[in-house]
Amino acid sequence: MRAAFVAALLVLLSVPVAAQTPVQSPVAPLPITPLPVLVFDVRGGFTSGGQDGTTAAGLKVAPTDIPGRLRSAVVGLHVYPFRRGGFKLGFGGELLLGSAAGQKKDTTGKAVGPVIRRRLNAVSGQISLNFGKGEGWSYFTAGGGPLKFESYLDEATPDGVGSTTLNYGGGARWFTNAHLAFAVDLRFYLTRPAVATAVTAARERERVFLLSLGISLK
Repeated sequence: MRAAFVAALLVLLSVPVAAQTPVQSPVAPLPITPLPVLVFDVRGGFTSGGQDGTTAAGLKVAPTDIPGRLRSAVVGLHVYPFRRGGFKLGFGGELLLGSAAGQKKDTTGKAVGPVIRRRLNAVSGQISLNFGKGEGWSYFTAGGGPLKFESYLDEATPDGVGSTTLNYGGGARWFTNAHLAFAVDLRFYLTRPAVATAVTAARERERVFLLSLGISLK
């Protein structure tokens, strides 16, 4: 009897324990990776050079003979020292190199006339406003610095002088691993008019835009 009573008591005590809902451990919030301190960019793309009549007249060609799109490369270095609220302030510098060559063709596709070359070189300081986190973020940027945008005939050596030029735009970076990201950038350069030199043609004021894709390293 005593053994049966003890067994029944154990069964009764085990019922509420089994009915209790298992206590789940709290789920830790996902970590938010901050923006890195430093990022290095390498991008390539195309710059719209335009086909203005002033440049064409200086080269003695038709505006349509001037190559309007320049192959371009950009390298940049950016640091992000200040964070406030949901954004981070960045500072950096960029180097832009662009070039193009074109020649008029007749109805049969044969090249005729002189080879026309264009060169675009710029160095600029940048300040950016960045939104996001370490795995990826978007930004608005603006800056300025010396820019040379020259159009000349083949075999000539450009001798133009760069003028301070403002630029603005935006872009984004998406990091696929701890250090490498895909980057896209759209930038507008507010070029000033330029006078003709011994070998380069004059140029009108123009807003040149550059679309570039590439990688970022952190």
